[in-house]
Order: sequence, then C-alpha cells, then structure tokens
Amino acid sequence: MYEEFYGFKKRPFPLTPDPEFFFMSKSHLEALEHLIYGINRGDGFIIIIGEVGTGKTTLSRILIEKLSPVMPTSLILNPFLDERGLLKSILEDFGAPYSTDGKGQEELLETLRKFLIEKVVEEGKRAVVIVDEAQNLKISVLEQLRILSNLETKEEKLLQIVLFGQEELAEKLSLSELRQLNERISIRYYLGPLQKREIGPYIHYRIKEAGGHRRLKFTSKAISRVWKFSRGKPRLINMICDRALLAGFVEQKWTIDEKLVKKAERSIRGENREIWREFPWWRRIFLKKQGEKDEFDL
Repeated sequence: MYEEFYGFKKRPFPLTPDPEFFFMSKSHLEALEHLIYGINRGDGFIIIIGEVGTGKTTLSRILIEKLSPVMPTSLILNPFLDERGLLKSILEDFGAPYSTDGKGQEELLETLRKFLIEKVVEEGKRAVVIVDEAQNLKISVLEQLRILSNLETKEEKLLQIVLFGQEELAEKLSLSELRQLNERISIRYYLGPLQKREIGPYIHYRIKEAGGHRRLKFTSKAISRVWKFSRGKPRLINMICDRALLAGFVEQKWTIDEKLVKKAERSIRGENREIWREFPWWRRIFLKKQGEKDEFDL
C-alpha cells in the first residue's frame, strides 16, 4: 500500500525471514563467527539459543548461503519429523540417491554413511545439517542426531550438526536422557536482541536496501519509541515500522515521528477505531478498498 508512495521496490519490513535485508548486529556477527569457526574446525555439535523474534531463522538462511556453494547442507525446517523422516529429509537435501521401498532407519542411515564417505573422504567436502526451531524436536529425534554425529573416519567427523532454538532447547538438553548429546556440544552461543544504539541503523539500512526515497526519515524520538516497543527484537521492530510507514502514508508524511509510531502501536494492539476516525472520508474509502486488496489491517 505505501510502497509506491515512498519509492520502495519491495516492503522493507516483512515479517518473513529475508537474507537480502539481513542487518549484521553485534550479536548476529558474533553468532555467525562462532558458527563458521566451529564448522571450519570440524566440531560435531553447535547450538544457537535465542528468544522468539531475535533472527535465528534469518541467521540460519545466511549460514546456508555461505556454506552451500562449498559443502553439502541440509536445512530442517520441520522439527516435528520422526527419526525416519529426519533421515529422508537429510538425504533429499544432500541430493543423495536413495529408495524408500521397504527401507527402515538402519538402511537409510547406511545410505547416508556411504554418501558422506564419498563426499567427505573422497571429495574432501564437509557436510552440515542445520535444524531450526530445535526446541520442538522429540527426545528420540535428538538421540538420532547424536547417532548421526557418531559417523566419522579415523581422522574426522563425517557430519556436523547445528541446532537453532529457543531457551527451551537448553532446558531439554539438560535432561538426563540427553546427557551424552549435551556433552558433545562444543560451541554454545546466546543470540541476543539488537542493542538500543543499533535500532536507528537497522531501520535506515532496511529502508535503503528496499530502495526507499531519501526524504523518508525516522526521527530520533520515533526510533526511541520503536526500541521501547520492541526491546531490540527484529520481528517486533519490523512489525511496528511497517505499521508506522502505513500511518505515515495515510497522512502523506515523509518524516515518521513519535506520534506515528504510537499510532502504529495502537494499531498492533487493535486500538484502531480512533485512528480510523481521524482520516478524511475520502481517504477512508480509498484505504478500505486498498485494505481489501492488500489484506492490511489499519
């Protein structure tokens, strides 16, 4: 709705992960450095823990982009798979030829082992499995991942595993039945939210990357209000900035001030009737039609 008015080529603050708009905060940079270091060193297990909305999924996409040109990678997005489903997904992502006809876990595991020996030993490539939302994995599937980490030659491991999850993952790994897996984790990193001083650069970076007009600005008070609402979580920053730009478009303003961000807050909380009454009748009709088209909720 507001993209054309502000000159955007695409929405600058989508809620879906988009590596193209990835802003390298201090915490994200450190997390990525830990990941690359652990993978280059050949560590078996690496875990990244973070609260909801801190950018774990986007970080996993960035990692895939960096790894996939040089090594086989598997990204598991469905944490509710069973053990057999996990093995099938990994084989499919690796592009390993296999047949499911009558094959159980042991046969699939052997197929994976042979594939890894070919890639890792003969071609000299490392292989990585990345699991998103790993806090939802069943204990039996986590145990399957531990078994996969046992695949190795005399010199090195055939498979490295990276788990991205919320704080519940750390709690689950502390269970006695997962003690062996927990002891194999060589790198653990807590992914924190953006710091207050990073909010302004984050907003301006995404506006620039989306092709926004130079006239478009967020005031310092507006940025402070975004920080107060989001506490540095990228998902919440995106949510409120998207609504603030919509409010700015409605009022035909190029400067997003604190007042517009407060309107965005009320919109997100569903307190939007008084905002609607502020608009002229002709703009209400226009927005209603556009809203039906774009599925926007002012």
